[in-house]
Amino acid sequence: MTKPNVSLQSVQAVDVHTHPFMPNREPFSQADFVRILSLAVIPNQIPNDLVLHKHQPFPGANMWVEILTRRLAAYLGCEPSLEAVVAHRNERAADFQAYTRALFQDAQVTGLVADFGYPQPPIDKQMFADLCGARIWEIYRIEPVMVRLRKECHSFGEFCERYRADLQQALKRPEVVGLKSIIAYRSGLEIMAKDEAAAGELWEDFRQNERAEAKALRDYCLHIAMEECTRADKVMHIHTGVGDGEVVLPKASPSFLIAMLRDKKYADTKVHLVHGGYPWIEEAAFIVSILPNVYMDISLQNPFSGHGVKRALAQIFEFAPFDKVMYGSDAFTVPEMNWLGVQLFKECFEDVLNSWVERDYMDSEKARYIGEMVLYRNFERVYHKHL
Repeated sequence: MTKPNVSLQSVQAVDVHTHPFMPNREPFSQADFVRILSLAVIPNQIPNDLVLHKHQPFPGANMWVEILTRRLAAYLGCEPSLEAVVAHRNERAADFQAYTRALFQDAQVTGLVADFGYPQPPIDKQMFADLCGARIWEIYRIEPVMVRLRKECHSFGEFCERYRADLQQALKRPEVVGLKSIIAYRSGLEIMAKDEAAAGELWEDFRQNERAEAKALRDYCLHIAMEECTRADKVMHIHTGVGDGEVVLPKASPSFLIAMLRDKKYADTKVHLVHGGYPWIEEAAFIVSILPNVYMDISLQNPFSGHGVKRALAQIFEFAPFDKVMYGSDAFTVPEMNWLGVQLFKECFEDVLNSWVERDYMDSEKARYIGEMVLYRNFERVYHKHL
């Protein structure tokens, strides 16, 4: 029997969840590079007098950092050590736009759905588009709107009126494909029924402290965002699962969203579960299998779980329909994140797809088409009105 050889190397990728970044103005040290690759809000404290033993991993490095170091060394043509990679990377990145565009072209990243809500203050969209050379769509984050209006509004009624109007205006812009909420970082994903009176009781708490839990108010604002996405026929992105250290971890599983997602008034609302609920990916996969307008991506777990990307892909497709999953990276500081996201995803998904062909679950042609679906075809189908 001929060994299957499903290859995704020539397939383009649309990254459905990423963040913009700025050129680094100064060369990175090894410590700088490891810190900036970390998901941690508080970076590892690396001593100035650090002395490493031969073969000892750099403090704070994990599997994704090790994989990136070796893959980047092969791309840059240098020794697979952090020291050599950082030195060669600094040399190439002196022309940051050329370096970034070369990485995007090598990975065949043709489009990005970018959340300009992080970092703050927002990065200029045209600058970012010029930097990476890919087409950019925007997902408009609701929390910065809430924070800004809490300072400008004198009453809860004024806040509600201006908040809804702001979302409506954003959704009228053709480059904005939907809204996004990070409510998982503030009060968790157990969303209660829309309750304006309860929300109003917490207005003063929120006005005094933008990070106040103010759960009923935050739930109310998410409902408004869902309503406006429904009205505009655009997509509601909701952060699910882990992220940085501030996430309300006990209430971050996408399973907490199920009551809201089952609400009849949202039956036609397209909802995108950002990060696919990682590590609760089975829950996300089940949810997208039973609710027709709910989708998931594999960002954050890819590439930050390193070798775990292969396991995640195998588990997701235990339940998730092939047309409900989209590629993503959650890249946020340097273009190497976008680049390795595609490289690692293709490498791991090829292994999974080839194992399915070897077991005669499908033929090679269908397996490759499934790879194309996740890398870009599902995005084109779900977001076709905005292409």
